[in-house]
Amino acid sequence: MTLQNLPLEILCMIIRFIGKDQLRKQGASCLTVCKLWYQIAKPILLEDLRFSVLRFVLAPNHVYPNLRTFLRRLTIDVYGPEDWSTKEEDIVKLNEILISLFERNDHLASFTLRVCKQFEISLVPRQHPLSTWNPIRFLNALGTSKLSHLVVDTYGSQLSRAIHICPQLALRIPSLRSLRIRMYRICPKILELPQGDSPSQIESIIINLSHQHVYRVSAMYSSHCTERRGGLGLYNDMIIKGTEIAKQTPSLKVLEVMCHMYPCWDMTTMNCITGIETIIAGARDWGNEGEKLHPPILHDY
Repeated sequence: MTLQNLPLEILCMIIRFIGKDQLRKQGASCLTVCKLWYQIAKPILLEDLRFSVLRFVLAPNHVYPNLRTFLRRLTIDVYGPEDWSTKEEDIVKLNEILISLFERNDHLASFTLRVCKQFEISLVPRQHPLSTWNPIRFLNALGTSKLSHLVVDTYGSQLSRAIHICPQLALRIPSLRSLRIRMYRICPKILELPQGDSPSQIESIIINLSHQHVYRVSAMYSSHCTERRGGLGLYNDMIIKGTEIAKQTPSLKVLEVMCHMYPCWDMTTMNCITGIETIIAGARDWGNEGEKLHPPILHDY
């Protein structure tokens, strides 16, 4: 059998085996066998994409319909003010694009929004790249999609304080299979899952309360959304609520709350299902799943 006549299933397996990164690196020149290979590879290359938030917002308008059709896994990275315009029209556009991608989308399975470690929390609030973004309409659109995996890692950058996002996120959790979350402001209300007629699908929740890249001790932990509470106090509150929810949600296989114990950089992880607390050497984003981080040099301010 010639290469041109390979069955479609075999061709897709070959393209996926080569991998999207390798194909992009070669400019897809390895697909010069025939035009059919290009046609097959295009949707596969669009299945798993990572954008900086600036490139995502400034992409040509004709790109977004293709993303809605083919995209299965989307990652948006925010690298700090140099990568993000705080103009109101850009923030509005970000919201509109996300809503258009997620609303009634049965194809998109995974979404990651993360502020990368280069961002410095000491910036004044107006320079926080997500501080004026109100995600309520986006979260509502999320509820109409078939999204399975959600990662929200603002890593010290504040979302809009005009809204309490935890109860809104809690409404979406039962339809997910996994949630990874680290936010500058968070509280136990994120674990107040609605009790509906449909059984919950959520299998895994990991909450990280540490911001170990930050060079101020007072900002190294998430803060409570509505109370003057953080650090170990918030850690204990989340464990109490997590233990309660774990008993009420049979679908849960993993529910962990993570926090480092200053001045050590090792992570303490409480398994709210088993009640077992463990120490993970070094700083990690999501327990044993995460990438090991190098501890920063601590400065007093």
